[in-house]
Amino acid sequence: MTELNHQELAKQGNPQAIASLLDIQLRSAGILTTSTTVNFSGDCLEIMLEADRIPDREQSIELIRSELASLQSKSIHTVKVEGRENGQLAAAWMEEFSLDASTFSKLTLTDEPAPSSALVPTSDRLANPSDFEVKAATLVALENRLRTTLIIVGIVTGILALAVAAFVNKSFNEATANTGNNPEAIANLETAPDTFREAVNKAVTAAELGRSAKSKEDWVSVADRWQEAVSLMRRVPPSSPNHEVAQTKVLEYQKYLVYAQESAASPPPAIASPAAADRATSEKEGGKKSTSKKSESEKENSKKANSEKAESQKENSKKANSEKAESQKEIPKK
Repeated sequence: MTELNHQELAKQGNPQAIASLLDIQLRSAGILTTSTTVNFSGDCLEIMLEADRIPDREQSIELIRSELASLQSKSIHTVKVEGRENGQLAAAWMEEFSLDASTFSKLTLTDEPAPSSALVPTSDRLANPSDFEVKAATLVALENRLRTTLIIVGIVTGILALAVAAFVNKSFNEATANTGNNPEAIANLETAPDTFREAVNKAVTAAELGRSAKSKEDWVSVADRWQEAVSLMRRVPPSSPNHEVAQTKVLEYQKYLVYAQESAASPPPAIASPAAADRATSEKEGGKKSTSKKSESEKENSKKANSEKAESQKENSKKANSEKAESQKEIPKK
């Protein structure tokens, strides 16, 4: 590619051609660079100079500005040049200038001028380029303060959120402890896990059906509800605040399940629940004891009556024999 072709492509805004021309001019001026990178950001030409040592700022800017001005490219209006040492991420210096004006603005990364809040008229800003550095530094300071404020607000918000979550969790645990073993009270807790609430609802339904169950089909339905309640309770996760309560309920519901299954195999008459069954059993045992006591009492009375009858018969027999003997004694005397 000839130099004429480089000039034409560079004038048209070709980044590679511009980089090649600038690299040749820099090397010919004794400014040794490892690489010269050129990119466009809108109508701003961004140039990165990298070398083993930081490239000379004043000399590099003057040469680049002169070379770009001679190109008279319509696609370049502002130029941003950065100088960086090989292996470094941040630029050692950065400068911006416009090809449309006789002056250019400068921003040095390594220098940190004192921030100033004074407002400068437009005419003074054009006459004094250093005021741009003051304004830029002021904006950077404001951005840093704003960023710090946002970080503090975020931390405070996070702490408040954790405190609220801890308070809600504590309140829920206290409400669960106050409900005790009452399934209906636990079911009414709006914050209870779905699995636990469903298990309690199944248990309540099973208990209600058990109060009116009479036939085998009724007890089969009751047993199915208890089985579902047991299965749901077993699925309550360890992370749930109701996990320990659920483990206790599993054992309790299994007793009701066994009773319902036995009742389905042999339906008890007019027994609606395990409590009623216990009551019926107690009454049955009480009836047996009453019958046993009655039988023993009748036996005692019978023995006593037989004994008294035998005694009476003996007395009567003795009396009759005595009277007969007296009668026989009186007959010979006559």
